[in-house]
Amino acid sequence: MATVEKKSNTRIYVVKVTGGQERNVANLVANRIETRKIKIFSIIFSEKMKGYLLVEALDAQAVSDAVSGVKHVRSYVPGVMTVDEISGLLATKTQIEELKIDQMVEVVGGPFKGMKAKVVRYDSAKKEATVTLVDAPYPLQITIDAGYLKLSS
Repeated sequence: MATVEKKSNTRIYVVKVTGGQERNVANLVANRIETRKIKIFSIIFSEKMKGYLLVEALDAQAVSDAVSGVKHVRSYVPGVMTVDEISGLLATKTQIEELKIDQMVEVVGGPFKGMKAKVVRYDSAKKEATVTLVDAPYPLQITIDAGYLKLSS
């Protein structure tokens, strides 16, 4: 993205987008910001706020210039947000550093939450693991984000 000198009076604006298209819209807007040299400092999307992008800029006109006409942008939410209001959205998931094959883990999120599993395969680049659920009535292999796993004690 274009390097812009950041000023202390930036605001965070909310842009409503089609659910599930947050990453695509963020990439399209980032490309537009870079080519047109629009003064936008950051674009944030979170799984906790599906259908919304948070855009940090000096004024609403810069946000309008960056997102107008972009596919999947629905509308603007009036007003601005503060950093304190979005701090809960910026917390990162705990990632397991390195999973090993045949290691026992517990699923801590998703539909299999609370179940014990055994690691069959781990892709560190994608941060995904294929596990066999041992609590299931029959052997069931699933591929799951490593952030949803914790080592069993």
